Amino acid sequence: MSLNYSRQLLGTSVIALSLLLSACGFQLRGTGVDNVQLEELRLSARNSYGQTYMQVREALEIDGVRLSDSASYHLQLLDESQSRDVVSYTSRATPAELELTSRLTFQVSDKQGRALIGPETLSAQRVFVNDKDNIIGSSEEEQLLQREIRRDLTRQMLFRLSSLSESELASREQALDQQAR
Repeated sequence: MSLNYSRQLLGTSVIALSLLLSACGFQLRGTGVDNVQLEELRLSARNSYGQTYMQVREALEIDGVRLSDSASYHLQLLDESQSRDVVSYTSRATPAELELTSRLTFQVSDKQGRALIGPETLSAQRVFVNDKDNIIGSSEEEQLLQREIRRDLTRQMLFRLSSLSESELASREQALDQQAR
């Protein structure tokens, strides 16, 4: 009898906790409700075999964006850079903490190559402890943080693209046409 009561109490607690978390606006990281509204895009990058390009491509396809070389609008990943800076030192003047910074510059252009959005630069940083006694662990942590930064940059770019619509891009294109006259 008490085992059955414990299961009911546990089940009720889980339901109550999930309702409480959903009521406060909690969402799992990376599960934003904004999707890219564009139907078709051309995607290019200097390194079309790079991890960032592949992540962006996959995320756009998941959002239902058709990737085509004949699309009206072109998403260009113009530049990607990483830096690694010392944040603090140990008493023996060796790096204790390192900051990883990545930047991604992109733009959306029309078929004539005129920039409609951008170029815009996104950035993300992470700090980690550099354990000189555990070089392999520190190296693996750095690689893990680089992947996390790349995911963060992809999310930032998708969030920016989610605010765009085909009609907004078309009106920006018309404004550029009128300026050219």
